[in-house]
Amino acid sequence: MVTLTTIKRPLLFGALAIFLFPLVACSCPSTPSVTSLSPSSAGAGGAGFTLTVNGRHFDSNAVVVWNGTALTTSFISNTQLAATIPSSDISNAGPAEVFVYNPGGTSDTTTAGSISASDINNCGAAGSNETPFTVSP
Repeated sequence: MVTLTTIKRPLLFGALAIFLFPLVACSCPSTPSVTSLSPSSAGAGGAGFTLTVNGRHFDSNAVVVWNGTALTTSFISNTQLAATIPSSDISNAGPAEVFVYNPGGTSDTTTAGSISASDINNCGAAGSNETPFTVSP
């Protein structure tokens, strides 16, 4: 004979697992998108400055990358970041490429223009579109 309590317990645990699974599941970082830079240009040989990066889907640990080098980045909101551009990065005229990435885990690294990442969720870093910045003569 089957009692109601033996039927209810498995159903209850199964229902809890369905509802709790999304709460404990890990998620990968959002893919950021850069829409504008401010300023969008600077004069070669000028003083360092703060670059404001506007866009979408910036995580609180997002990193601004300038010509392959990760910069000190301040999170303002999920649509805005600020990064310090040292004067040495604008000492010569020419284009600079700026992008943002949201790290996927604690083992993210940056190397000469590329991003590599690994973490236990197999997510990797999510990188934005490259946005040009002009260093004029």
